Amino acid sequence: MRKTDPPSRRTWTAAGASVAMLATAVLLGPSMGPSTATSHWDAPATTLDKQIDATDLYAFTSPERQDTVTIVANYIPFQVPHKPYQFDTNARYEIHVDNTGTGKAAITYRWTFANKGLPVPSFLRGGRRAAAAGPADALVEQSYTLTKISNGRTETLVRDGYVAPTDMGAPATRGYPKLREKAVRDLPGGGRVFTGTAADPFYSDNHAVSLLRFGLPFFPVKTGVPMNVSALALQIPKSEPALGGDAAANPVIGVWTTASRKSSALLGTGSADHKQVSRLGNPNFNEVIIPLKERDRFNGLRPDGDESGGLVVPSTLDPQQAKVVAGQAGVTAPPAPRRDLEQIFLTGLTARGDGPIRQDLNSHLLNRDASGVVRAEELRLNMSTPVTTPQNKYGILKGDPQGYPNGRRLIDDVVTVNLRMLLGEPAGRGAPGLIAEDNPAFLTKPISGGFPYLALPVTAA
Repeated sequence: MRKTDPPSRRTWTAAGASVAMLATAVLLGPSMGPSTATSHWDAPATTLDKQIDATDLYAFTSPERQDTVTIVANYIPFQVPHKPYQFDTNARYEIHVDNTGTGKAAITYRWTFANKGLPVPSFLRGGRRAAAAGPADALVEQSYTLTKISNGRTETLVRDGYVAPTDMGAPATRGYPKLREKAVRDLPGGGRVFTGTAADPFYSDNHAVSLLRFGLPFFPVKTGVPMNVSALALQIPKSEPALGGDAAANPVIGVWTTASRKSSALLGTGSADHKQVSRLGNPNFNEVIIPLKERDRFNGLRPDGDESGGLVVPSTLDPQQAKVVAGQAGVTAPPAPRRDLEQIFLTGLTARGDGPIRQDLNSHLLNRDASGVVRAEELRLNMSTPVTTPQNKYGILKGDPQGYPNGRRLIDDVVTVNLRMLLGEPAGRGAPGLIAEDNPAFLTKPISGGFPYLALPVTAA
């Protein structure tokens, strides 16, 4: 994965305040009411419940270990620097993998969390004991258990795992990069896991955000979110999620992440004591394709019920937001039924079906051993697609087959891509000139070249 250069100090000095104000206005929406940057605050219930709010989901071939795939699920949006945040100890955070195309999870990776108490920072202890104890990792520490559920079998991969805390600054979290290293754990079979705080990698052109989300014009300012998120990151051998363990014959997987809360009164699906209250696959799907009054309901659904549930498929085939955006942009939206969006979000792209996008990219139909493929909203990745150099942040729209919607990399400008797809690309002409392409990505902090790729947490200036 290509590193993205950070903005210079001069850039921040000259424009930082105005960019931050503009970004906040767009990300929080009209009248400063809660809204979204991709799936930050994607539905009324998650807006009021940050701990189970999934912000972004990524899936891509690991660039430095190309026999592995990396999946990153970020939660708890808009974390203020120097303030500690916690995962919910009454929730299950899960990453699911569908390798058959049935919308059912063949593998689930589940994180559960426990508080380790309220340690007193060493700088408050004083004397020789303070020197021996070293700095506290955070004002509130957490540990986690990671389990893998597959074929009715549950395997514990990590016990008492270390959660990288917020960078509270010296002396509370002195030597923070070492704490990040401590949070990367090896897994059985050659995988790795990271759990903890990181800089939010989301970025966009705010003109694209405003058009896609609200159907409103806005200045074309490119910016990142200068705050933090809580990340769940896996790097696993491609054979592990592949159907039958054969990534060569069955390279396509579908991925989504969910949070389920114990004893929740919210609508959802799940076991008797846990109800699903958050769901994320494709970026922008819930907040752009699903009508507002149905977004909490979508967060409680599983992909295997999408085809018959009367919500996901009809909303995709005739999204009302497409008409709103097209009217504001002065273009004509493609007519319903939107078979192009059905391919992008619900089936994956292949020339073997009757969809308008004639490209073998990421449909489960490309798996030799798959059968019974259904329409289900998942982020689909073809693990056999070679890593491209250089990478293009507009993915398939600019001829880069490894970019979104073939999985999602940290550099992909998914807001602009989703906006252009809503208006008809790549099945038709669309409106490619609506968002200028001449400016680089503006990440708040650069991603790294190795797992977990996420930048260290943003700290206060």
